[in-house]
Amino acid sequence: MFEAVEAALNQRAKEKGIEKRNDKYQNRYSFSGKIICSECGSTFKRRIHSSGTRKYVAWCCSKHLKQITECSMQFIRDEDIKTAFVTMINKLIFGRKLILQPLLDALRGMSNSDNLSRIQELEKQIEKNAEQRELLVKLMAKGYLEPALFNRENNELKMEADNYMGQKEALIHALNGELSKVQEVSNLIKFTNKAEMINTFKEQIFNDHIEKIIVYSRVEIGFVLKCGITLRERM
Repeated sequence: MFEAVEAALNQRAKEKGIEKRNDKYQNRYSFSGKIICSECGSTFKRRIHSSGTRKYVAWCCSKHLKQITECSMQFIRDEDIKTAFVTMINKLIFGRKLILQPLLDALRGMSNSDNLSRIQELEKQIEKNAEQRELLVKLMAKGYLEPALFNRENNELKMEADNYMGQKEALIHALNGELSKVQEVSNLIKFTNKAEMINTFKEQIFNDHIEKIIVYSRVEIGFVLKCGITLRERM
């Protein structure tokens, strides 16, 4: 199935005259679906604008395009986003020890302490709850409990068990999220330790480390990194 999908994508690319690793194609879609308007939450669309005889790529809030009165956010230039990204990455490379290492230490501390101990405590409570419900069933079977009392006690224990399970699942989800962030920060540290300053936009670096871009205004955007932090840059 995977090979069939890949073949279909390759065929569509050939029909449209798109080659793999083609820089023009990659740059055209670098930010598709990843630029978010801070005012209305809509994604930005790519457009071609003109300034005299010169044409340039711009990104515009989709809601602003549909109804200007519902969102006042104006367009931003593609080249300005890329320049801001270069600046942000170079800052990370230069200040990695001051920014990334403390973040990694903090995330490791969070993922290995409170959540794990709370999950273990909840597992004990869930086990104790199951034992109490099993005892109720035995007492009922031997005729020591009235049906009404059994139902009431059993329902209360079931609600308690559901509450414990809900808390446990939420903590596991949070813990997995923290562990994922730890991995993303580790990846970013490995990259910045080896990387040299860049002077042009690198799509691979963008895709590896950036989750989305938030547009605050025409002169300020925020890069939301996959490790969970947002770094603002002026354009």
